[in-house]
Amino acid sequence: MKTILVAIDDCEAMTISSPLLEHSIELAGAFSSRVWLVHVVPHPGEPPFNVDPGVMRREVAGEYRQKHEHLQCLAQCLRERGIDAKSLLVEGSPTARLIEEAGRVDADLVVLGCHRHGISYGVLLDVTEEGMLGKCRCPMLFVPLTRD
Repeated sequence: MKTILVAIDDCEAMTISSPLLEHSIELAGAFSSRVWLVHVVPHPGEPPFNVDPGVMRREVAGEYRQKHEHLQCLAQCLRERGIDAKSLLVEGSPTARLIEEAGRVDADLVVLGCHRHGISYGVLLDVTEEGMLGKCRCPMLFVPLTRD
């Protein structure tokens, strides 16, 4: 397993000690894998009629910069543990972009955090984990985001 793509959902809340990264670090260490930390942000909507589009662009750019810096910090923490890690912030539909990036980096495994909901929840709301089940060409590992 040469390449592991880790889908980071809530970028600012993710820490090096989160279950998602703990599992990813363990796998990467065992297989000497490169890790790609990928966070997908949705396309920003149209600003309300009373908001200057320039102001909106600056706000969105500032938010993206913060997320990207946090991802870079997480990747640096992995590198300090001897893991070849890269970070990537992309914009678009989470399911489509994660599948696209998994193909682009030639991922052997995609690691996703999963929320504690039934499968019908995902079918109804098309959340990322279930949306990827039938579309991703490589194996996926679902890691519960909460510890029991």
